[in-house]
Amino acid sequence: MNFFQPVRKLIVKERVGAKVRKKYDQAKTPYQRVLASLDVSEEAKVMLRDVYMGLKPVKLRRRMEENLRELWGLHR
Repeated sequence: MNFFQPVRKLIVKERVGAKVRKKYDQAKTPYQRVLASLDVSEEAKVMLRDVYMGLKPVKLRRRMEENLRELWGLHR
């Protein structure tokens, strides 16, 4: 999910009277954040890119659903 599910990170939280105003950054996946980070080595980024290119989201989703059905079947 870290490669495909975008998340909005909270940047600022300020109180205005009784209300709290929150500001978020643009939605990005954790994978995109790692690639944009200066703290991560280029070798690690290359490795992540290779993993990402080998992923097939539709196939992964089907496999997850099959595993969940099997898991629920064990409960009965």
